[in-house]
Amino acid sequence: MVAIQTLDEIQAILARLEGEEIVVLQVLGINSLKSFSPMPDALAGDTIESSAVSERHFTVTTTGHEMAIDLQRTGKVVWLPNAEPYVMAVGPARPTVRLVLANGEGLDLTEPAKTKRITVTISARA
Repeated sequence: MVAIQTLDEIQAILARLEGEEIVVLQVLGINSLKSFSPMPDALAGDTIESSAVSERHFTVTTTGHEMAIDLQRTGKVVWLPNAEPYVMAVGPARPTVRLVLANGEGLDLTEPAKTKRITVTISARA
C-alpha cells in the first residue's frame, strides 16, 4: 500500500513554487489533460503567484493561468531539485505531469499504477 501524502506535505512542496517562472508544463498521462484551451505550453513564461490545497485537489495560480489538479486517491507530488523536461525512454516509470522551473528545479506528479487517474485542467485568468 502506498502512503498517502498529507495536505501539509503537499502544501509545503507547492509553497516552494511561489515566485518561480515556469519553463515547461508536461502532461504525460494520456487521459490526464481535461482541458484543451489553453494547452500546457501556454504556461511557459508565467510566474507562479500562489497555490491552494483542499482534500486531494490543489490549484496553482500563475500570472496568466490557473491550473487545477486532482491527485485522486494515490497521486503524489514529488519535488525535483534538478528538473529537466521529460524525454520518453525505456526504463523508469514516467510521471503523469512534470513542471520545470527557470531556476532548474521542478516537480513531478506521480502515481503507482499504470492507469493514470491524476487530472489537470488549465484555464486562462480573466
